[in-house]
Amino acid sequence: MLSKSDLKGMCAMVPTPCVEGKEGWDSEMSIDLEETVRMTEAYIQAGVGSIAACGTTGENAALLFEEKRDYIDAIVQTNRGRVPIFAGATSLGTKETIRQMRGLKDIGADGAFVGLPLWQTPTNQNAGRWFAHLAEAVPDMAILIYANQNFFKSVFPTAFWREIGKNGKTVVLAKMSYSVVNLLEDSKAAPQVNFMPGEGAAYKAWRMTRGTPYQITTIWSSGSIGMGPEPTIALADAILKDDEKSIEEIWADFEALPPSFPSQPPGTFAELNLQANRYLANKGDFLKPSPTRVPYLLDDLPEHWKTTMDKRAETWRELRKKYMKAPVS
Repeated sequence: MLSKSDLKGMCAMVPTPCVEGKEGWDSEMSIDLEETVRMTEAYIQAGVGSIAACGTTGENAALLFEEKRDYIDAIVQTNRGRVPIFAGATSLGTKETIRQMRGLKDIGADGAFVGLPLWQTPTNQNAGRWFAHLAEAVPDMAILIYANQNFFKSVFPTAFWREIGKNGKTVVLAKMSYSVVNLLEDSKAAPQVNFMPGEGAAYKAWRMTRGTPYQITTIWSSGSIGMGPEPTIALADAILKDDEKSIEEIWADFEALPPSFPSQPPGTFAELNLQANRYLANKGDFLKPSPTRVPYLLDDLPEHWKTTMDKRAETWRELRKKYMKAPVS
């Protein structure tokens, strides 16, 4: 089974390609499997350290389990063991998540990508019990915790990570979608977990942990890597090598980019996350354009969001050229 030391470099939080015209409620098989194979190989060739599928931008909630199984199977078969694969198994409750974890493990997923139960907001004690039961039921499958404060109604305090340190025996990785201000304390509370900030918080997290036993070794990306992963891979690889000069130079390039999304009232991004990130991916030249699935459709996006994202996509395309090691087919 994977351990925290096996997770390095950039973790690609990949979209789930959808066949044009199959985004509706009446489609029982919406996955573009051909594009899934091409996408997976392109990410691996570009140098990702791991892949996590069926999160938010991966439309976990919009997929039938049969669709998800075929999608993960295509990723696993294309990967051929080259990088760790985490498959989304978040659901309303414990028994359904366990059923999905077992099914995804059977087709070769290395780990499960799991948030908190999606109904009643769990206490820290509930959350610790949740992961303890997942570990008991599927003891040979690693877990990546989807620690997103917007979607799982928690700020993931250090008290939560103490519960994981005691009960989450199979938890090896955490996607941090919350403040990194307590990163060192959280790392001490759950020492078996590799804490993984997003690309936007990567520089701060590296500075905070540098020279400690908890120095970060991996970062995640979802929206940017849909347009092409090379700049984020360069940042992740430089952090892994603790190459200060390269990190500073790459971070300066990131800081010079126009914003991904316009300023908005609190909570608005959580309503448009999937649609916005798919719009960006469709504006890039790395992935085949793809619709989103009901009920979250691309026509939800206001025009001023699209204008802002068009500028981001244009500048990202130029930044890719700087960090591209070889032409991407």
